[in-house]
Amino acid sequence: MDKKNFEVTDEQAFELGKLLKERREELNYSTNHIEIHTGIDKADLSRIENGKKKKINPIYLKELARILKLNQIELFNKIGYIDDKYLPKNEIVETDFITIPVYSSVSAGFGCEVCSEPIDYLPYPKTSGEIIAIKVSGDSMEDTIPDGAIIVVKKDVMVEVGEIGVFLTNGIDYKEGFVKRLRHKNGTYVLESDNKKYPDIEIKTSDIVACGKVIKIMNDTNKKIKDPLYEYIDMLSEEQRKIIEPMLKGLVNKK
Repeated sequence: MDKKNFEVTDEQAFELGKLLKERREELNYSTNHIEIHTGIDKADLSRIENGKKKKINPIYLKELARILKLNQIELFNKIGYIDDKYLPKNEIVETDFITIPVYSSVSAGFGCEVCSEPIDYLPYPKTSGEIIAIKVSGDSMEDTIPDGAIIVVKKDVMVEVGEIGVFLTNGIDYKEGFVKRLRHKNGTYVLESDNKKYPDIEIKTSDIVACGKVIKIMNDTNKKIKDPLYEYIDMLSEEQRKIIEPMLKGLVNKK
């Protein structure tokens, strides 16, 4: 048997898929969200959730347990994975890895800077296509992509509506390149920030080019917890901010 996969029965596949789908919907996660945060292709995830996939990659289960906040051991036990019949607890799952470059910015990653050498390298499970990583700077995609996170990008892949992509423009605006979510609003394609304080960027010409698709967000588990007070402040209008600002200053300066 291929050590990278193990087989499950029809009943186990059905129960596993039902559990994972119900949990994903309970957390209100889209399949796009799961793909971005785990690297598991949406088509594979759909087959698992529908009980159609009988050969399961244990790395998939580990990632799904993490993102869906499930107990990994209980999940594996549920389908008999840890039983000696499949794979001993102490056996190492063999996976092929490649080394991908990490760049300091989008423009560096796509060769648009004079100095575009990688700042680091990291291992990544072997996959088809050209893969690079980029260290994100800024909060425009929070809370999905925190400032300082590393994104893994598959170059020259079509970005579909609702997905996050890497874009470059020939204009002077955003000349560094940027990471946005593609949307279709009122008959127009726009690039949307997940942080709602940033306005949409309307795609009017071919000057804006999609260069790749974000397939994974790394080290996002280190994301700082946002103070709830900031969330309330972000929801205030300009007029409301003017009213509350003197009150906050008064509290801070109060002795």
